Amino acid sequence: MDTVVLINPPLCYQNGKPSVIDVSYPPLGILYLAGVLEKNKIKVIVLDIGAIKQDLSETIKVIKNKKPLFVGISSMTPNLQGVVTLAKEIKKETKTKICIGGPHASADPDIINRIKFFDYAICGEGEQAIIELVKNIKKRKKIEKIIKGQAVTNLDQIPFPARHLVNQKQYLKIASLITSRGCPYNCYYCSRPAIDNHVRCRSPKLIVKEMNSMYTFCKGNYIFQDDTFTINRQNTINLCNELIKQKKKYKWECLTRVELVDDELLKLMSKAGCRNITFGIESGDEKIRNEIIGKHFSNESILKAVNLCNKYKINPNGFFMFSHPTETKKEVQKTIDFILNNKFNIVGVSISTPFPGSKLWIHAVKEKIIDLKFIDDFALGKAGLGYLGNYPVYIPKTLKKEWVYLQRRKMMRKFYLRPQNILKRISKDITSPNYIWRDIKEFVNLALKGSSARAPYQKIYNKKNESK
Repeated sequence: MDTVVLINPPLCYQNGKPSVIDVSYPPLGILYLAGVLEKNKIKVIVLDIGAIKQDLSETIKVIKNKKPLFVGISSMTPNLQGVVTLAKEIKKETKTKICIGGPHASADPDIINRIKFFDYAICGEGEQAIIELVKNIKKRKKIEKIIKGQAVTNLDQIPFPARHLVNQKQYLKIASLITSRGCPYNCYYCSRPAIDNHVRCRSPKLIVKEMNSMYTFCKGNYIFQDDTFTINRQNTINLCNELIKQKKKYKWECLTRVELVDDELLKLMSKAGCRNITFGIESGDEKIRNEIIGKHFSNESILKAVNLCNKYKINPNGFFMFSHPTETKKEVQKTIDFILNNKFNIVGVSISTPFPGSKLWIHAVKEKIIDLKFIDDFALGKAGLGYLGNYPVYIPKTLKKEWVYLQRRKMMRKFYLRPQNILKRISKDITSPNYIWRDIKEFVNLALKGSSARAPYQKIYNKKNESK
């Protein structure tokens, strides 16, 4: 039987060993492709390198042994070094064809013409394109190097992710899944539009069927990885009603926007098992949020959503960012105050980072902060080993990099090391063993570094900087 090897690569390799940030959940994108391939009678091997901690030499042995039609490698910008190192070694040791896909390939498909280790690139959603690629390779047809993937119109027609191809025990016992694809919002920092922003939703009955197929493994704990879970209000209502009808104990979390929830919806979501909602807020300053980020909602509406979540015993979490274009120290402080003065359960604070496909990328290129030459140097390891500290963040002329990192570090410590937060995490860990070791690691990192253990960038400043 013909075989395809699909690989989720590490951030980079250090002496042949994979270096990763977070492998809490299986790679859904790859597993969807695997499901489609299996449906078409193609044998698939999935290698989630970080999860299985597989050395580079062992990966090459698998490829040599299986002699696949091709190897598919998923790419995000942060893991380009892992992608390129892996592809280079495959080309050095075998004659196997290599296809790059994923978010970075979708935003920057020309990378295969600049870095010569790839035979093909699939841009956008790959379910239909990967089947055509298999057929054309088998028929020895001429194949375009850059293949435009077509968005799946009816998500109910594609099979569930092929989770049996990975060892579920290597991940958290929380099942991850999606209910929709696409997001109509064009936030300036997001490269999602480079894939497809047309919103499509799965049928609630099929979603529940998938959830129930994993119920025993995850003991009813789920995370929805949709870009904007409540984007289709009626579909969310129908899903919640379907979950309530099952009369099972579901606990789940999701990500959405504050203007896409209300009292009625949150009450229903809580009844259906929702326990955590993460809102993409990005700034506590309304001017920055409305004029720069493109999120047109007020601080009042954020607080209303947070208070409603607390009313219905849903933990409200928030994603924030520092260092937006034109942002000043005063505006950063507004975000810090907003976080510390309101009842968020968990907050994540990142530094604006320019990725290809985003509006911020265009802005950063104009300001000569980054360009495609740097992307290639970064991918080839010429900018330094790994992502941490080597890929540039965006810092406006109104701020200093050291100051921004220091404020983030201080704020994270103040928020998470408050007695009420520590007690809350302990009480959660007692009832949710899935989180115990992760939270211990988080606590140690926050205490010592003022940063999450899973942050994609950590910069340590010496003690004298803390007084600034």
